[in-house]
Amino acid sequence: MDYELTQNLSNDISNLRKDTSNCDVKIRVGKEPNIKEFKAHSLILSSRSIYFKKAFSAQWARKEDGFFISNQPNISPTVFEILINHIYSGTFSIENNESLVDVIIASDELELLEIYQQLEKHLLENESDWKFPKDFITLCQFRHDDHFSNLYQVAIDLVFSTQFNE
Repeated sequence: MDYELTQNLSNDISNLRKDTSNCDVKIRVGKEPNIKEFKAHSLILSSRSIYFKKAFSAQWARKEDGFFISNQPNISPTVFEILINHIYSGTFSIENNESLVDVIIASDELELLEIYQQLEKHLLENESDWKFPKDFITLCQFRHDDHFSNLYQVAIDLVFSTQFNE
């Protein structure tokens, strides 16, 4: 007799996010004055992210007071909150004021392919969700990165179509 109880398993893992008692990772995100520290479980992070799997390997790991330490100054606390919730729950929600491009770039950095692919597809299909000029400026910084070539091209096209249609 087989039973599938994956929803309970998923809920239990998601609830670990709120329970810091067995955390062995401290992740510092953002830049002054907007820095936030998150506690997490290396087992969860490394099973969901290739980046963290490498970061916690014997070759790369850095520990302080028994905690793995990860510094992510290029990721804002708001964006990281979205990503860490996804890592634990498999779902994500983005508020209207958050730049999808910022989430895409951070998910690429942390090798969270699911989010990257989903949001890239969404932005390629929904021009109204771009935040200009911020998203355009951000993508210009990554124009030589092949990962962002599709988004960069769409951003260029949108800028020129907007400029000449007004």
